[in-house]
Amino acid sequence: MTPVPTTTQLLLCPVCSRAFKPSKNQNSNLRRHLKNVHNMSPTMHPRKCKWDSVPDGRIKDDKDRKERTRKSKRLSARKTRLRRKAEEAALGLCMLSQAV
Repeated sequence: MTPVPTTTQLLLCPVCSRAFKPSKNQNSNLRRHLKNVHNMSPTMHPRKCKWDSVPDGRIKDDKDRKERTRKSKRLSARKTRLRRKAEEAALGLCMLSQAV
């Protein structure tokens, strides 16, 4: 089974225009290429972290952590309630179909 690429866009070296095939490591490969081949600092293409994709960024203090935890728990509870309602509805329909 072949892994599915996370991006479909080629990443190009800004110096020599070498293309890096789409993969989950293409940013790392480009950084390594810039450092080893062109002797450039990694600041040219900065490292990405998991917090770059989060809208609010890093957790700043305890208050922010508590708010995020509450938000996550509310979302989880809502999903659980909806799943249970769907299961109960399916069970009710199953019981009705068996009674007929």
